[in-house]
Amino acid sequence: MRKRKIALRKPLSKEFQKGKVKGEIILFQSIGTRIFHWGFTFSLTGVLLSGLELHKPAKFLSVTYSDVFQVHVISNWFALGFTALRLADAFLRQDKSLIPKAHDVKLFPKLLAYYFFLRSSPPPGRKYNSGQTLMYFSWLFLFLVASLLGLASYWQGEHLIWVWRLVGGFQRLRWIKFIITIYFLATIPIHIYLTLTENLSHLQAIVTGYERKPPPKKS
Repeated sequence: MRKRKIALRKPLSKEFQKGKVKGEIILFQSIGTRIFHWGFTFSLTGVLLSGLELHKPAKFLSVTYSDVFQVHVISNWFALGFTALRLADAFLRQDKSLIPKAHDVKLFPKLLAYYFFLRSSPPPGRKYNSGQTLMYFSWLFLFLVASLLGLASYWQGEHLIWVWRLVGGFQRLRWIKFIITIYFLATIPIHIYLTLTENLSHLQAIVTGYERKPPPKKS
């Protein structure tokens, strides 16, 4: 995706100069991406927490099954809506940043080496590094799979019976959904940790859309 140079207002430019902020201010995240990110974040949180409560109700929570189920269904439909928005936005802008390539898989071990302090610098990447690309794609794919399984279980065999047969029955369907939930719960904290410790400009970009691109290092 081609990054546009941003013409900042003069007062804002002066503030950056006063703070000795170096680098070029670029548009990194589109408005569609930002709406999807925060909408999907809150709705997916509702899906995961309500899903765990439905799987095994907590004794210290005085909530009814029907209320939790309503939260689960509503949150899931909202998450599906935000996913549709992100896919439509990517299609219209021809944004392929979420589609992994063979090059991303090849670079992933080097990225892990960097995170485990075995390399001094991360390998080169696209808009997102190889780990982010693989993780974000897996989230979208697994969320759509879990939503399909959820619809199949919700209709209790009246519709999508082929899904039941494909996975091998209702109990196995529930286990697949549970494993997907655990995957989300395991990878989301990693995403948050790396966002807060690796590059805070990306966190700024997902809020404002803009980030500071550091000047090239002098050799």
